[in-house]
Amino acid sequence: MEICKTVTTRGKGGDGVVFRDFPAVTVVSVLHRGSYDSLGKAYAYAMQWVEQNGYRIVDNVRESYIDGIWNKDSAEDWLTEIQAPVEKK
Repeated sequence: MEICKTVTTRGKGGDGVVFRDFPAVTVVSVLHRGSYDSLGKAYAYAMQWVEQNGYRIVDNVRESYIDGIWNKDSAEDWLTEIQAPVEKK
């Protein structure tokens, strides 16, 4: 598992922290609002869209946790973005 965080300045790294640049990539992006228990439905929607629109997934799918237990009182307000790197078939 890899945890990524956007930073405003590049640090030195160390103690398991590595700074990397990621190239621009085309993704299918789905925003999921609610508990992580129902995240599978958002994945199913994204994969169905990929298949129906002539794309294929070319790298690992990522989850970006925008809002969650750390800043929202209700699971109904949690927001997760699923990003699937794709290219046309």
